[in-house]
Amino acid sequence: MKKIMPLMASVMLILVAGTFAGAGTMAIFRDTETVSIGDINAGTMDLTVDGVDPCVQHITIDNIAPGWSMLRYKWVLKNTGNIAGVVSVEFSAITNKDNLQTEPELIAEAESYGYQGARATLGDPDNGELGEYLKFGLLKADGYNYWGLGTDNSGPPAYGQIWGLNKLGGYTGLPGYTLGEGETCNIYLSLTLDSDLKAWDGCWTHDINDNVIQGDSVEFDIIFHLDQVTP
Repeated sequence: MKKIMPLMASVMLILVAGTFAGAGTMAIFRDTETVSIGDINAGTMDLTVDGVDPCVQHITIDNIAPGWSMLRYKWVLKNTGNIAGVVSVEFSAITNKDNLQTEPELIAEAESYGYQGARATLGDPDNGELGEYLKFGLLKADGYNYWGLGTDNSGPPAYGQIWGLNKLGGYTGLPGYTLGEGETCNIYLSLTLDSDLKAWDGCWTHDINDNVIQGDSVEFDIIFHLDQVTP
């Protein structure tokens, strides 16, 4: 009788333990639904110039004479992506080259710049002079409203200021365009060279020997940017 009671007690403990174990694994009803939100794609922003990439235009100006003008370097910019962007226009350094110097040019470059000039003579000892005398304008799409920098009619000044086309070296400007998907805008660059070159000597404008630019050339890049519009 003493052996039976401990055995029955052990059986009861096992049954109780089994009951709690069964309660923990009892099945319940469950329904699961999946909602598809599709793909999440990054937008695109791609600027083309005259319908092609890359957006860098190299300009070389040579074989010109006083009285020359190029009133319409025109570029058509287009955002072929689907995110709006702000247009900016950047100029590289302006490279002036003397190239092959003729006798008339050497004589002109040796002439006096003016009594208060930043250098003693018209000639720049390290570079060509054409970029000083080329006047420019950056124009918006209507072809009349200037933006950014421009040159007046007084000619290169004294005291060593950067003048003419040279003034655009390293310049970056915002023409005021925001291009949405598929939108376009036009950018113009006008360049002129007076028929009679002049310089400012610190007190007045005076005629100079036009041969000072003979044989010179100018090179530079224009880089167009399109930057995302941020909130």
